[in-house]
Amino acid sequence: MPSAASRRPLLEACAFAGALLAVVLLVVWWRGGGARARPGPAPTATGAPHAFAPGDPPRLLSPRAADASRPPLAWERLLAADGSPREDLAALSDLVKGYLQAGLGDSARSIGFNEDLAAALTDAAALGEAALPPDHPALRDGRVIDRWGTPWQLHPVASGVVELRSAGPDRRLYTEDDVTDATASAAVD
Repeated sequence: MPSAASRRPLLEACAFAGALLAVVLLVVWWRGGGARARPGPAPTATGAPHAFAPGDPPRLLSPRAADASRPPLAWERLLAADGSPREDLAALSDLVKGYLQAGLGDSARSIGFNEDLAAALTDAAALGEAALPPDHPALRDGRVIDRWGTPWQLHPVASGVVELRSAGPDRRLYTEDDVTDATASAAVD
């Protein structure tokens, strides 16, 4: 059995190697951004959770005269001046259902985030005239917004089912004035 004196150089070498490894890992972590603040949502005036830095409310679409030979498309009902927030929810739900039912197979976009939803609903190749026009007032900065200028929230519930939520007039999610309806979720029939 080696003596304590003969083991000492081995222990010192192991301690040195361990310290060196710790320094290398610390440098790698630091350079990878581990110690820096991660970007997050912009602070709000109230500091409330789920609040958005609101944009100006979008312009509303002029009412279109009813025509029995050509009922309004879903995008024509979204943000209609003579419509309501509930009608916006129904129109957006119809747009999502139309996309999910388009039978795109593997070429269908995933719509888990608002930006994905905007890209999917403006896909004229997939939806034809039912696609949301790229200059529609419900589109801002690559996202779909409600009539108060706040992005719609999406919650994928299951395959082919997306729950939609507007933050409502207070522009804060999960408050009493939110516009949401589980029955208006875009379920594929």
